[in-house]
Amino acid sequence: MFTSLLVPVDGSVHSLKALSIAAQLAGPNATLHLLHVRELLPHLHYGSLLSLQEAIQASSPEAAETEIQEILERAQVHLRSRFDGRIETHGRHGDPARVIAHEAETFEVQVIVIGSRGLSDWSGMLMGSVSHKVSHIASCMVISVHDDDSPVSAEETADNPYAGL
Repeated sequence: MFTSLLVPVDGSVHSLKALSIAAQLAGPNATLHLLHVRELLPHLHYGSLLSLQEAIQASSPEAAETEIQEILERAQVHLRSRFDGRIETHGRHGDPARVIAHEAETFEVQVIVIGSRGLSDWSGMLMGSVSHKVSHIASCMVISVHDDDSPVSAEETADNPYAGL
């Protein structure tokens, strides 16, 4: 059992699975650090291309803070029935892999539990994934939670705008 865990969350089903696993790995007096890292330049599409005006609005500091808080709140809601220990939430901006590794050191966590998006071998070679990068640069243990192809419960996808993407 771990006493200090970092769980990066991005609103995806994979990060919800990582939260569930982290709750199971946490000891009775553990602290779960939930971290959402927003890239400095947001994606210009969410299923479809954004207009210039939508892209500018998505890049605003207000939009960034709103997104961070919404994702962290959904993660806390997901954990409420699974974990009764201490939960700390953190929102940051920057390169996700580097920020995750840095914050793990700052918080002195024992383990990072991170969801894997399951990129194909070809896509992974071209782009790499955040979880793969974190596993190489973090100074602590990293547990990458892969999709096990089991159906996701309705509870895990409720109020998740990223479900189905």
